[in-house]
Amino acid sequence: MGSTQETVGTLVVGGGVNGAGIAYYLAKAGEQDVLLVEAEDYGSGATAGSMGNIRQQFGTPIEIECSRRGLHFWKNVESILGSPCIFHEDGFMMITESEENVRTLGKHAALQRSLGMPDVEILKPQEIADVVPFIDPHGLLCGSYTPHDGHVMPMDGMTAFQNAARELGVRFRSHSKVREIVRVGLDWLARGPSEVRAKRVVIAAGAGTKELVAPFGIDLDIRAVPHLNLLTESAFPGQRIPTVIDIDYGMTVERDGPQLIFAMTGRNPAPANHDQLADMFMARAQVRAPALTDIGLAKQLIAYPTVGGDDQPYIGNVDDNLWMLAFTGHGAMHGPPLAEAVAKMALGRPDETLDVSCWDPRRVPSKPNVLWRRNRQD
Repeated sequence: MGSTQETVGTLVVGGGVNGAGIAYYLAKAGEQDVLLVEAEDYGSGATAGSMGNIRQQFGTPIEIECSRRGLHFWKNVESILGSPCIFHEDGFMMITESEENVRTLGKHAALQRSLGMPDVEILKPQEIADVVPFIDPHGLLCGSYTPHDGHVMPMDGMTAFQNAARELGVRFRSHSKVREIVRVGLDWLARGPSEVRAKRVVIAAGAGTKELVAPFGIDLDIRAVPHLNLLTESAFPGQRIPTVIDIDYGMTVERDGPQLIFAMTGRNPAPANHDQLADMFMARAQVRAPALTDIGLAKQLIAYPTVGGDDQPYIGNVDDNLWMLAFTGHGAMHGPPLAEAVAKMALGRPDETLDVSCWDPRRVPSKPNVLWRRNRQD
């Protein structure tokens, strides 16, 4: 594009599900001159590799509120945005044989119920086996089960946001990587293949957000890492299979159409390759889910999620008329409500019912509070 320069009202940097959501909510709120630029293909970062779990099982009021809003969005995408995005209501379950984790899951469930999210059940071992056909309950103490949770394809949500945003006049441009953002008078200048001058800028560039906000004194602990998965052959045809996470060891199983996805979540060190993943998964499955060891593996998968920090998002102000939203996990689950929140902030009309100040980009990250990300090393 040479050295051309254009001027817009608002520039959104990042074309995944959250960038597309921000662009949509800006336009919906009345901003008439929005341009979104994406460094590669739309959704090619964390959105493309997301497992798309949509769930209420979190342990703080702000996360639970974002889950409430996220669940509503993902269950009603077509009525909200006008494009289809199937919500697979398969349920979500965390299982444990740890007394400490039993107490934590119980506290989380009580908090969820107290905040108006009552559809959480603490199951006894045999009840777990009744819900999940492949689980051997021997040695388990409990399972935290939310039957009305499920999963989506985040790329479908991204497309729905794009379609709705385009109808409101938002323009999209892919393969346009922003290298830096600098102040020019009262405006911002985004430099890349071309130069874009904007009154305001919202950055939602996943792991790429780190380098863009570093010049403003924000040192984000985020990075894209490979996450390995295994896709099985057809398994348990016609049976409802919730996403299951063995939070003590990281064994993770998710339904994908007629097949299953196997993963090891929160392991440190993570599996170095798919063969090691298969060995680790099957070793744990021999104990907890022997029926899974007889299922053939059809395909190796790899995704590049953004991780780091305390597994909480970074959302808020970077400088005057410069805003950001970056996730280290849960970007599909909590992305839509936080995309709406940051759009409202950028327009000077923040949502007074959603206080996200605890996720300020300049905070010092605390210890991760996600149960299965406590980096089990054995």
